[in-house]
Amino acid sequence: MTAKNSILLMVKQSPGITYNSLLGKTASDFGSVNSARASLSRTLKDAVSFGLLKKKENSYFITDKGNATISSEMKNKLLMKLNTAVSQKKLNEVDSIVEQLHTVIERSTIDSDLLKDARNSATFYISDLTELNSMVDSRIKHLSYLSKILSKQLGSLKELNFNDSFSLPREKKSIKKLSGFFSSFDSEEFFIECSEAFFEKLSEKFSIKTKKPPFSMKKDSFQKFLEFVFSQNISQSVFIYFSFIQIKISSYSVFVSGPFNEIEKLKQ
Repeated sequence: MTAKNSILLMVKQSPGITYNSLLGKTASDFGSVNSARASLSRTLKDAVSFGLLKKKENSYFITDKGNATISSEMKNKLLMKLNTAVSQKKLNEVDSIVEQLHTVIERSTIDSDLLKDARNSATFYISDLTELNSMVDSRIKHLSYLSKILSKQLGSLKELNFNDSFSLPREKKSIKKLSGFFSSFDSEEFFIECSEAFFEKLSEKFSIKTKKPPFSMKKDSFQKFLEFVFSQNISQSVFIYFSFIQIKISSYSVFVSGPFNEIEKLKQ
C-alpha cells in the first residue's frame, strides 16, 4: 500500500485524527522524525488539494472521493492477488484462495461496482477453480490413505515398545508424579548429568563425594533431589537417567523420554 493510501486508511479508521497522531503512527517507517514529518506533510497537502481529505483546524477527515479511492485501490489489490493465486494452482495456496473468494463474493453481493470489476478483471475461469477443487479432493483422499497407514504403523511401534516422550510443567505436582514413577522401578540409584557450576551446589547440598559430573545418587534421595533442582534457577538443563528412562529438567519444564510402555505409566 502506498504512503497516500496508508494515510487515507488511517484517517478513514480514525475520523478527526490529528497531525501529531498520524506522525506517531508513521514515524517508525522512516530513518528520522524529520524525514517522517516531511513525507507526512507532503502527503497530507496533496491529499487535501486533490479533495481526498479535508482539514478542520488540526484534524483530518476523509472525503467521499477519498473513500472511493481507498475502495478502488483495495478492490484492485484483492482481485490482482486472487488472479495470481488461482493461476498458480498450488495446493498450499488453497486457504488463501478460499479466503479471498469469500471476501469477493460477500462484498460483491452488496457492492455492484466490485461485482462488475470482479467479472471484468478476473483472469481465471470457473473451470480453473473446478480443477483446483479436484486437486484438493485427490489430496484429501491421499492424505486419508496415508493417515490410515500411519495409524497402523503407530500401533506397531507401540507394540514394539519404541521410545516415546512426555512433558510436565515444572511444579510441585510433577515432583510427586515423578517420584511415584521412579519408585515403580527396581533401580536403587539414578544418574545425573549437569553443568559443573550446578554440580557445586548439588555437592554442597547432598555431600556428594564425586569430584565432577556425571554422578549417581541413592533411590531414597530422588524426591529431595527433585525438590532442590526445582527450587533453583538453572541456566542449563539437568539430566536424570534410570532404567532406560531420561528426565530432562530445564528452566521451564520437565521432558521425560523412554520406552513406550514405561512412558504410558507416567501419562496415567
